[in-house]
Amino acid sequence: MEQQEKLKISSDFIFIKFLFVGILGILFLLLTDYKRTETNVVVEYIFIFILLSVLLYYLFTRPDIHYDSENLYIKGSDLDIQIPFENIKSIYFSVIGFGQGSYSYKIKYLDSENKIVSVRLFPSFFSNPVSKFISCVEKQNPNVKIRNGSFGINELFDK
Repeated sequence: MEQQEKLKISSDFIFIKFLFVGILGILFLLLTDYKRTETNVVVEYIFIFILLSVLLYYLFTRPDIHYDSENLYIKGSDLDIQIPFENIKSIYFSVIGFGQGSYSYKIKYLDSENKIVSVRLFPSFFSNPVSKFISCVEKQNPNVKIRNGSFGINELFDK
């Protein structure tokens, strides 16, 4: 059987990773020079350092998301999932995000145990358009729920 080309739709966050690593390096240098810094400023530096470290960890653990004409592929450090388009239940636009687009999509699908699971897709300017992915899913699965707009608060009540 011929293998189809997989198109990437998720962001790598390369610029943001370099930016955060640079900021963490500067904060580390400032923290090592704590003797010349006021105590309350050191506490703020430590708080910012911890917050940026957590965000950087989150960015480095994001899975890569690809698709072809029939399946969605999610690959991470401990993930290697192939999801047929028929198992995708919803694709919701989300205002939650950061990076180049500052938005994301929440994709809900049935896993191998028939449980509804979700993954957040952060698209990139340099990846294939999400609209092409959505149209491929709609062709294969006319029952998929799609929302292309969000007020932010409605994400709390999505089921």
